[in-house]
Amino acid sequence: MERLDQNVKNIKSNAERAVKDRKLNLNEIQKQRHKFHVEIKQIRNKINEHLDSLEQRILQDLYAAEEKIKSQTENLLGKLAKHIESLDLMQITMSGIKEYASDLQAFLWSKLFEKEIKKHEIFLQSLFEDGSLKKIGMNCKIDDNLSEVLSTVTSFGSITVESSSPCVVMRTEIGKQAQTFRRSAPTYINDIKMRSKHTFDFTCVRGCSMSCKGTIFLIDDNKNCLLILNEDGTLKSDIRLSLSYPVDVTCIDDKTVAVTFYCSSQIQIINITTKKVERKIKTVGMCFGICYRDGYLLYCVDEIGIQKVTLSDNCSSNLTKDDTLTAWSYVATYKDKICYTNYGHHSVTCCSLAGEKMWENTDQLVQFPRGIAVDTNSNIYLASSGYNTILLLSSDGKQARKLLVGDARINNPFGLAFDEKKEKLLVCEYDGPILYSLN
Repeated sequence: MERLDQNVKNIKSNAERAVKDRKLNLNEIQKQRHKFHVEIKQIRNKINEHLDSLEQRILQDLYAAEEKIKSQTENLLGKLAKHIESLDLMQITMSGIKEYASDLQAFLWSKLFEKEIKKHEIFLQSLFEDGSLKKIGMNCKIDDNLSEVLSTVTSFGSITVESSSPCVVMRTEIGKQAQTFRRSAPTYINDIKMRSKHTFDFTCVRGCSMSCKGTIFLIDDNKNCLLILNEDGTLKSDIRLSLSYPVDVTCIDDKTVAVTFYCSSQIQIINITTKKVERKIKTVGMCFGICYRDGYLLYCVDEIGIQKVTLSDNCSSNLTKDDTLTAWSYVATYKDKICYTNYGHHSVTCCSLAGEKMWENTDQLVQFPRGIAVDTNSNIYLASSGYNTILLLSSDGKQARKLLVGDARINNPFGLAFDEKKEKLLVCEYDGPILYSLN
């Protein structure tokens, strides 16, 4: 009965966790709906403002064209009025001459009238020749691109529903530990070996990251710059950083990376193509290790814990509260897990995507751990500066062993990065990064 009673308690606890998780998910959906609603309105306002500007411009052109025609016509009408007035006066004079002048006087006046009449004829003829009497009209042609909007733009956008790995953790009696229903095939840590593959000619490297295409990113603390390497280790380019004391880097996509700085409460999003800082994210304290996952960043903050920031709206939250977390702690994530080191506390902690603690390892081997990486089988690699080696932990955190011993030991390791496709581990040794193959 005790076992059945425990099973009932576990099932009830799991159901309550599921309820809490769904409510949190609904709250996130409401926030997303509000954010997207604001974005749609902003785009609509921008379109309206742009169309208003175009309308105002063409109306100004319309009234300017009318004013120009009006001015030219009024000028011509003024000239014609003067000529008509002159002709009226001429007619009155001619009537008087006919009635009262002698033949000689009429003859002399006729010569003068002929000259004046000739001038008026020339003036009128010039109006035909220079186009002053052409019929004037205006035409308005609406840009075809505007007209085509009505037929080509058939929607404002699209709304899709996406799903990702569950955040809720299910607890079972078996094993007395937290676990999710998704499990990967285990690889026994005793079967894993490291062999040096490539050594890089860069020193003072504290953080690293690798893109899905094999591009390598290194944080050079001495030169205060971001190094971008090709897959073969040759330098592709470098970016001078605007802040001092950079710590870690994570690849967001093919064009952008995020960099942390331990003397500045700030994360910089850098475009590696333009070499410009695209965005600055304020943090609640000094941040060290950082990683990217599904549209958000996870990073370690001294004496606070693991923070989460969503890149779409810069919304930050405290994922895991841990006031024992010290400087030079790093974080990594894979599948349904988040793992982070605690340099001063000599521990490594694993939690769910919701920030719920699953286990903690404080084994004697875990001395001053810094960088952390997780392979495709959820095995965990630690950069142990206390033993100057790489530690390997099983996915449940219960087993640990040194991967590098004797002459194979390294000197003062910092960040780690794992290449999922080629199963290689990049180790940021302070004297120079080393790329290891795993088998």
